[in-house]
Amino acid sequence: MSFTDHTKENPGIKPLSIGILMMIYTGIVFFSTMPVYWMMLIFSFGLLILLKRKKAISLFLFYIALFGLILLISGQPAISGWIGSIYTMGLIILKLFPLWILAAILSGFRTSTIIYSLRRLHLPYSLCIGVAVFFRFIPEYRAYLSEIKEGLKVRNMGLHLLRPIHSVEIYLVPLIYKAFETGELLSCALITKGIEYDCKKTSYEDLSFGWIDYGIIFVGFVFLGITIWQKV
Repeated sequence: MSFTDHTKENPGIKPLSIGILMMIYTGIVFFSTMPVYWMMLIFSFGLLILLKRKKAISLFLFYIALFGLILLISGQPAISGWIGSIYTMGLIILKLFPLWILAAILSGFRTSTIIYSLRRLHLPYSLCIGVAVFFRFIPEYRAYLSEIKEGLKVRNMGLHLLRPIHSVEIYLVPLIYKAFETGELLSCALITKGIEYDCKKTSYEDLSFGWIDYGIIFVGFVFLGITIWQKV
């Protein structure tokens, strides 16, 4: 397993501006009207296309497929049981999709860049590490799921719509084991790099805000202002 981030960053956008936009989105995503939701979604997709075009295509196709599934289920005369559960989860995913897009953007920045950006806010160091590791390992766990899927194919096992609990279990148990294994490797790596040493940490990267970052935050506050104005 490699801890090297091979994703190429765009130097024009800083992770902190994306993080601030995520916090704004989090505060209004469940209260915004549909026009504001569509604007948030389009703006997030625009940022993703700017930074990670291939990822934008895959997420867009996933969104279209999920949106189509929700429309198909909503057309049924009665929605109950496990179909109702899938329908509810699908609606939640769609509602939070602007946040998932921003999380995909953040996962493309190097871990050290995210940590130093959060440290500039004078947040607890443990919190900075936790947040950075979370976003860094989103792609890793997607790779884990692919490995688990290949292992299940060898055993002639897989998802079964009539056995949803069993289907989740055969994925969840190996994923938990992988999480513990990753935790041990990560702890060793952090100790080796002297992360526990109590001293002032510096960075060779210039993470000062540019006009693009201020523009991103301004757009977020515009969405916030519109939502507040519509609810008052």
